[in-house]
Amino acid sequence: MHPATRYDRLIRQFVLLACLLTLTLGGLHAQSPLDIGFHVSPQLRYVSSSEIEPVPTTGTYTRGKDGLSVGAGVGLYLEYAITPYWFVRSGVDFSYKRNYYQVEKVVIESDTILKGRNAIIFSSIEIPLSVVYRFDYLKNGDNFLIGVGTTLNRRLSNPRAWSTFNGNGRVKNKVDFAPQTVTVFAGYERELFPYVYTSIEPYLTYAPTKFNLERVTSAKVQIEAGLSLRFRLDN
Repeated sequence: MHPATRYDRLIRQFVLLACLLTLTLGGLHAQSPLDIGFHVSPQLRYVSSSEIEPVPTTGTYTRGKDGLSVGAGVGLYLEYAITPYWFVRSGVDFSYKRNYYQVEKVVIESDTILKGRNAIIFSSIEIPLSVVYRFDYLKNGDNFLIGVGTTLNRRLSNPRAWSTFNGNGRVKNKVDFAPQTVTVFAGYERELFPYVYTSIEPYLTYAPTKFNLERVTSAKVQIEAGLSLRFRLDN
C-alpha cells in the first residue's frame, strides 16, 4: 500500500474517533467537556548496539557503537473529561525520527579500525490514546497531572540511511519497529489566557526499534525521552 494511502487512513480513523467521542460521550453533560489542543515535542533518542554473532577471525567486519540524536514531534488532539479528575486524550501526531550512532570497520589482517557514522531518518504518523489524571487545582488555577498512553496505530515512512560503510539509500528491510508504543508522562499546567491552558509535560516512551546494518551487531532504540509543550482550549 502506498504511504500516502496509509496516512490518509490514519487521519480518517482520527476523525471517526472524534465523532464517536462527541456522539457517545457528549450527551452525558449539558455542556460538552471535549477540549481541543496541539503540542510541540522535542525528542531524544538513544541508540545502543549489541552483538548478534561472533566476531570473525579473518577478513573484515562492521560493528556499531552508541549514539544520541534529537528529533521533534507535533500533533493535534482532543481531550475528553470523564470525571473532574480523569481525562482521555486522542489525536494525530507527526514526528521526525533521527537516529545517529558511531560505527567501526575492522580489518583483521592489518589490525586496522576505521571509524564512521550511521544516520537513519524516517517520519512517523501515529494515533495516540492516553489517560490523564489531574490533581486538585492550586489557588491560582495551576495544577499537576500524570498519565499513561499507547498508540492505536503507527505508520513509518520509508527509512533512509546515510552510512559510512554500508552506503546510502532506502533501508526499509533493515529496520524493525513496534507498531505500538507505551508512554508515561507527568506535567505542570497553568491558565495562559481565559479558557486557554498551557502545560509542560516530560515523558518517556518505550518504542523498540532495531537497525540491522552492521555485520556483527544490531543497533537498537529502546527508550525515547521528550518534553511536550501543549496548548489546550477549554470548552
